Amino acid sequence: MQAMLWHQGMGGRFNDYLESDAYKANADRAIRAYFKGNPLMLGLYKLFPDMVLEQVRQLSYYANLGLFWEVMAPVFFEMSDIYDEGGFKGVPDAMDFLVNGIFAVAGRPIYHHVVIDGECFEIIPKSEGFTWLYEAALPYVEAVFYRTSPFRGTKSYNAQAGQVPSDQADFHYGILYADVYPVGSAGIPPTLLMQDMLHFLPPYLKEIYKQHRRGDEDELVQLGITFQRSMYNVTSAVIQALRCALLYPLDDTDREHLMANRAFFEAQMDRFLRPEARLLDIQTQDYR
Repeated sequence: MQAMLWHQGMGGRFNDYLESDAYKANADRAIRAYFKGNPLMLGLYKLFPDMVLEQVRQLSYYANLGLFWEVMAPVFFEMSDIYDEGGFKGVPDAMDFLVNGIFAVAGRPIYHHVVIDGECFEIIPKSEGFTWLYEAALPYVEAVFYRTSPFRGTKSYNAQAGQVPSDQADFHYGILYADVYPVGSAGIPPTLLMQDMLHFLPPYLKEIYKQHRRGDEDELVQLGITFQRSMYNVTSAVIQALRCALLYPLDDTDREHLMANRAFFEAQMDRFLRPEARLLDIQTQDYR
């Protein structure tokens, strides 16, 4: 949520709407209803309206993420069930399932409604027309998979040190670029997630990880690599679904359409050519 809030602008109209007068008016009604029995907070809101409004914006991003995962979580669970049943013959089958699933829900509405004392306040109404692919999936991939922010302790946030890029577009600290450190803290490495996933590691992955020289001692690192591999697949699926929504089918015979598709994919693939990208490492390195 914080990464998406910080890297504003990727969600296009969604971020613009969060700065609009209509959004501020909707948020104001909800804030006043929520604090109507709390004169102290109403007074604080009167003195520092932007501070309270910023908290509502964060809640709007939480709503955005909630709707994103409301779609993706069942997809991942279903993929797990299909794999257990032997339904996927390989990665291409899984990718087709992901792309078709994402494209099928691309137009699902993104909104932010809250119920206060039995009354529904539409802070971001469905009528604004925000959709799952453009206002949730794409910003999530951009902010979390590509950008995020430097892991505290690896980069100095002191402006004089100059270790953090001055241009947000140059941020490349997301999961697709992250080194896998089993240090057990939040940040660029998905270490907390690795710890959580370790408790639910399926038997077939345990057997695969035992084949490495470090065996059980290396499970966290190998799990992190597995997670990164899967996130490259998800990123690829979102790119393909976005291409389907914006451009032309891959089997289109029109040369101009094919060139437009090529330009789109090349721009995306160039991001994997950065020296920080982990795509080649996670495919070839096994940390033996």
